[in-house]
Amino acid sequence: MTFPRSFIALILFCICAGIVSANDTHPFVEGELLVKFGKNSADKAAKVSRLKAGPSLLEELKGTEWQRIRLPKGMSMEEAIRLYEKDPSVEAVQPNFYYRLLATPNDPQYSSSGLYGLQNISAPAAWDLSTGSPDVVVAVIDTGIRLTHEDLAANIWTNSGEIPGNGIDDDGNGFIDDVYGWDFRYDDNDPSDQHGHGTHVAGTIGAVGNNGLGVVGVNWNVRLMAIKIYSPSGTDTTSAMLINAYNYVRMMKERGVNIRVTNNSYGGCGEACGYDHATREAIDALGEAGILNVFAAGNNNRNTDSVPFYPGSYDLPGILNVANSNSLDQRNSTSNYGVVSVDLAAPGTGILSTTNGSDSSYGGSSGTSMAAPHVAGAAALLAAHRPDLSASSLKATLMNSVDVLPAWNGLVKTGGRLNVAAALSSPTVCTAEVEAESLFIGTKGGVFSIDASMPQNCDYSVRGEYFWIQPLTRSASGTQTVQFRVSLNNTIFRSGYLRIGDKQIQITQSRGGK
Repeated sequence: MTFPRSFIALILFCICAGIVSANDTHPFVEGELLVKFGKNSADKAAKVSRLKAGPSLLEELKGTEWQRIRLPKGMSMEEAIRLYEKDPSVEAVQPNFYYRLLATPNDPQYSSSGLYGLQNISAPAAWDLSTGSPDVVVAVIDTGIRLTHEDLAANIWTNSGEIPGNGIDDDGNGFIDDVYGWDFRYDDNDPSDQHGHGTHVAGTIGAVGNNGLGVVGVNWNVRLMAIKIYSPSGTDTTSAMLINAYNYVRMMKERGVNIRVTNNSYGGCGEACGYDHATREAIDALGEAGILNVFAAGNNNRNTDSVPFYPGSYDLPGILNVANSNSLDQRNSTSNYGVVSVDLAAPGTGILSTTNGSDSSYGGSSGTSMAAPHVAGAAALLAAHRPDLSASSLKATLMNSVDVLPAWNGLVKTGGRLNVAAALSSPTVCTAEVEAESLFIGTKGGVFSIDASMPQNCDYSVRGEYFWIQPLTRSASGTQTVQFRVSLNNTIFRSGYLRIGDKQIQITQSRGGK
């Protein structure tokens, strides 16, 4: 089992404690579980019903080994988790968690009618180098977007492989008429915003510039893919919905859509909610596909090094986690922080942007939800200026170019606030240097190490391309010694690869280690 036993115990405690209220306090979907079967498990559908009284398969989460199941009437989640945990064919089991938006209501002391955030992050100086590109796509994973807003319509992404309204899956991706993205809350092709949060986020990333209307985003030109995961209440997305959304974005990236960044201004749940193995895997897959995933750090006024706030707190190379700064470049009193778990700060207090009240409405809002799109927008602007930069390079550049400020010392990893002009002027290229590009190992195997070096804040993953090469260091940053295990070899000769960032090290295992 890969699911942490301590977290299962926490889940079961909360179930027994009787957390059974509505979505705003209940941390997971009642009567449902997510189960991951091993890749070699035969007839997964039959395994669902292995438990007594017959659970039913609700869906297989595309592109993963996870399934969403409904428990039979009368079976408690506690009982089901314990039974699945004992099944050797099951790798992991967990609840189907709820996720909630991070925007906080406008507070009079923080409200502003201006766009001070763009000045603070030096966007005007960056625009001397680039105002963005329609070739760069940002997936806005949120409540949807008001697609017809006067300041957004020209920058909304459209799927060139679909003919609108013909009821046919023209591009053969499994989604009919996904012209602007997809609604994973209602599973339909209309990702229009019925809440307002996503439209506000989208405006900060890419409200059209130099059009004589309303506001301007960090990008004057960009394409915004609408990925809807919430109903109008903004409280009811689940692990399964998120995974399906992430997998759609990854699929479209792999099919050739130039998605460089996702914006994720949501997270957390009820008191017991925390580590979500299934969702973490899907985010990791996005990073592996070459997408930088910008997350809001949360509005709980807590140190997430001690009490994590997921998904932003996952220690993944593809995540950039963002705190909320005010107009004076100080921490908003509600913003989460953490010198290990939060990467940098960005303006998120009293931010003016597009709203969904009408095609010409604007308004202010506060929260790390508003800080994250400044960073996602900056990443997209950098990708337009330097299309050659990898997701790792985008992340490292944004981190290495912050304005280091006393107010953020000891609160975020970089000790500073976003500076997009500095990022465009001084990019960091994340290319790994390794001490050897091939290793010869004897048939007995064992634990080995190899020194790897990258520039500061270049975060990278370590992967074994074959089952017998097992990384013990799964993620690394900058210069680090990477450890891995090679299993006993029952044959005379075999060869495989260990991947460290962008480098492949050939591992040859043979008798005598030659």
